[in-house]
Amino acid sequence: MVDALTPEVVRITPSDPSYPPRLKQLHDPPAQLFVRGALGALEAPCVTIVGSRRSTRYGRRVAEELAREAVRAGWTVVSGLALGVDGAAHRGALEGGGVTVAVLGGGPDRAHPRTHQGLMNRVLERGAVLAEYPPGVTPRKHHFPRRNRILAALSHRVVVVEAAARSGALVTAGLAADMGVDVWAVPGSIYSPCSRGTHALLEDGAIPVTSLDGWWDSLGPTGDVGRSPDRPGVPSQLELGPGQEDSAGRVWAALEADPLSLEALCARCGVAPGDLLPLLTRLELQGWIRREPGPVFARRAA
Repeated sequence: MVDALTPEVVRITPSDPSYPPRLKQLHDPPAQLFVRGALGALEAPCVTIVGSRRSTRYGRRVAEELAREAVRAGWTVVSGLALGVDGAAHRGALEGGGVTVAVLGGGPDRAHPRTHQGLMNRVLERGAVLAEYPPGVTPRKHHFPRRNRILAALSHRVVVVEAAARSGALVTAGLAADMGVDVWAVPGSIYSPCSRGTHALLEDGAIPVTSLDGWWDSLGPTGDVGRSPDRPGVPSQLELGPGQEDSAGRVWAALEADPLSLEALCARCGVAPGDLLPLLTRLELQGWIRREPGPVFARRAA
């Protein structure tokens, strides 16, 4: 249900159509959300951009530029309104003329830090502020891990710009990976403590952000976005080699329900191993499928 607690704050429960459907995938979805701003801010494809509060100038610049280019490509930028990378991501989205959503660790009326009250007001002009806690609740340390699970679940992609070896951004990335959400990480200086977490993510298989030019194109589709009407279920943005279209369609259909080994995939889609391996490599490099231990192959989650 939706309750208007004040003219500015609305309470949403999972039974309401406005409740973000991706949050229902959590094993402990928020029993209620307190929302200020535009309820429809999460209807576009979302990318979460997070990172260190003690960010470097480099990290803040990268976060701003990634967010600016993402909103220009039609994505909504989600972050946590914290100091450092989070604040830079919100500012970049606003400067790009796009929509941004802040997820707070306290009530929706309490900017944290307080110095970000002005930034929160700007976010509300173009997007929304979400919180699991009602108005008046002061952010507490134990609130933030719960806030991080919302950051991870709301978006189709998660990008970590800078993170120390032990960081809330790494918690968000880990939760996202567990839910099958693609995790991206920005390489940094080997001398910077803010790069230790992102480099660890890259070693664990996160997708590297190596250029600002057209990086949003690499994010790929979200859900049904980008599906081709003449080839149902096959991504329209898929870059294929000559003669691979029919095989790609059969592979994509075969992976609809379950991860499959190479042998099982060959049997199900009828593509010879010599043709299938190059196609799987292409699909993997483009971010459409993932290779899991075994090895088995699976679609990347939307």
